[in-house]
Amino acid sequence: MKRLLICILFICWGQHVNAEEETIYLTEPIVIESNEHFDGRGKTYTSCNHPAFIMRGTGAVLENVSVRQCDGDQVPVVNVSGLGHQLFDVSIESSGIGVLIEESYGVRAIRVSVTGNMQADGIVLVNSQAAELIGAVVKRVRDGIYIEYGSQHTIVRPVISHSRYGVHLMFPTDVVISIPELHHNVTGAMIMGTNQVLFKNGNVHDQVGGSAMGMMLYEAVDTTVEMTNVFGNHIGIYAEQSVGTILQQNQVYGNDIGFQFKRASGMTVLQNNLLGNREAVTMVESHENIVRGNVWDGLTLDLDRDGFSEIPYRTDPYMFLLADTSEAFELLYGSPGLLLLQNILKSPDEITLTDPSPKTFSATWRFEGSLWKLSSLLLLIIIWIIGRKRHEIV
Repeated sequence: MKRLLICILFICWGQHVNAEEETIYLTEPIVIESNEHFDGRGKTYTSCNHPAFIMRGTGAVLENVSVRQCDGDQVPVVNVSGLGHQLFDVSIESSGIGVLIEESYGVRAIRVSVTGNMQADGIVLVNSQAAELIGAVVKRVRDGIYIEYGSQHTIVRPVISHSRYGVHLMFPTDVVISIPELHHNVTGAMIMGTNQVLFKNGNVHDQVGGSAMGMMLYEAVDTTVEMTNVFGNHIGIYAEQSVGTILQQNQVYGNDIGFQFKRASGMTVLQNNLLGNREAVTMVESHENIVRGNVWDGLTLDLDRDGFSEIPYRTDPYMFLLADTSEAFELLYGSPGLLLLQNILKSPDEITLTDPSPKTFSATWRFEGSLWKLSSLLLLIIIWIIGRKRHEIV
């Protein structure tokens, strides 16, 4: 009986190990129409010179699909149009666009991954409404997620790396991006010509290249960036010709420049931590901004112990004007010579950015442990001192 059970287990285990994924070469696209459900579990599809899948109509479902596109192809791997389609667990290796969603409403794409060769975008939404992208993983593409026009999109937990722009928004309205992880791109997020974008709870770090921007806001209206860690970039957050920007409760550290503002007005900058940047903020022609309660690398004095300094933090456009003339001056940020010139050539108050009540930062030491642990530590120190003295005498 024991031998029979062992033989059965061996046969079952051997079949599982030797199972191979089936490869299917597509000579034409697989078209999924309204309310159809396509499950590609256990298969890998290869397509050349045409899309692998086309979804159209209403309510189609595509799931458990792995696709490899031929080198040099410029067509989308998955082409989606219509209403209420859903994509689950789709993995793509492509040279063209990974997933193209156009003229659509209510499309959901969950756990879609795209790996490219830097020639085309990963996931593209054009003239679409109310799309939901959850858990997208994109790398080595031109733009990780590219959105052109449209509105009411939600992007949750995207992980985008080694691309030109992690997230690239061109003229959409009402977009929410939450818990993004954007790293080792040229720019983490490019937000351009938008209206009402919310970017929250993210990590935007270690962008590469000459500009290496964490986030760039250009002609963006009513953008909110909150509770996001922005670090290891050349410029943390850059805003130009943008109105109504809200930057609040962000951790912006370890960048060459934390915030850089150029012709940005009507901003609200609240409770951000900007310790540890080479230059906390540079600005020029940025007026009528509300700046309060931020932590800066500057002198603070809290007389009434309310956590806010009575000494305002004041930044001057002088440093920005120098760098705008020649970027080489950025290498000298923080040098004694430039700091001296900055104090000599102060600009009028109306063109500076001032935080009238910066938050103070103080490091405190606190021992957490028992009296026994403290006594043991002191005893070890005494033994080390006595032993060291005897060694010196010998």
